[in-house]
Amino acid sequence: MRPAPATLYDSVFLRAWDCRSVAGNAAETWQAVRDGISHVRCDPEWGWLGRAAPGMDLIALAAAAAQAPARALRGDRPPAFACAASKGDIAALAERLRHRIPTPWPAVAPDAPTMALARQLGIRQILPVPVVAACSTGLATLLAGADAIATGQCDEGLLAASDASATPLVLAGFAAMGALCGQRVPGQGSPGFALGEGAAAIALGRTGTWRLLAGVRLGEAAHETRCGDPAVLTAACAALWDACPQPEMIVVHGTGTVAGDAFEAAALAAGPWRDIPQIRCKPWIGHCLGASGLVELSAALESPVQRLWKLSLGFGGHLVAVALERSTGSR
Repeated sequence: MRPAPATLYDSVFLRAWDCRSVAGNAAETWQAVRDGISHVRCDPEWGWLGRAAPGMDLIALAAAAAQAPARALRGDRPPAFACAASKGDIAALAERLRHRIPTPWPAVAPDAPTMALARQLGIRQILPVPVVAACSTGLATLLAGADAIATGQCDEGLLAASDASATPLVLAGFAAMGALCGQRVPGQGSPGFALGEGAAAIALGRTGTWRLLAGVRLGEAAHETRCGDPAVLTAACAALWDACPQPEMIVVHGTGTVAGDAFEAAALAAGPWRDIPQIRCKPWIGHCLGASGLVELSAALESPVQRLWKLSLGFGGHLVAVALERSTGSR
């Protein structure tokens, strides 16, 4: 099989990270996934959901996740910076519309949280790296920041992704597609996912605990809305295998939908990586949509493994995958 094109990184490291999921911070989220403890709850109207705590909107979630990683920034030069939101601030838009408040698009657009988070963190100069890649937005944002460091545009970065979209508009859309698990318990053989809310942030630099080895970014155009050709993901896995063979863990996308899981399973069975342990996060914390890749990666960084892959499959065929290894001397 021919590997997909990949970006290889020599000196980009993950310096600090954290997340906010319905299970808690990165360490608590990893514990929930490791132990198979569900933190989603059954809503009487929409079924199983992972709603954020009251008062934790899109920006508040991102700020909570970014506080600790932001402290790892040294501030010598403006950092690569983004707070990605694949759909923008849907909850704020719905609230404004409900009260008939005029809403300029920049106030709720996908790139609006970036400046809001920078102000909350007190970071006055940034190198913005806006990214929208559906459910692969988090990992695509991480790689955009890594590119800026690798090409010398900056020395460090703070890359975040946030999603607080458990709103009637979004839920109705996914329900109409048959993508939600509804009243069926997620992860127990029933199709569909529990929509989750969450955020994550990762600080990048030229030294750190984890080294970013490779990133793959592909567009999979076999279907209008979903990934349909497993050979595309197989080629991505082949590229990661060249850069990081024999990982100890693959954190899969694991949407929970029939088509998505069949697509991913076919690719994961099609190469020497077929026997690598696979980790699924969404049954325990829900599907955080655009933030899911970064939330799940942040949790996996708390695991004891030395080498890992993270895969992310976005609506409309966005496919992003990364390979990392723990730095020499790290735990």
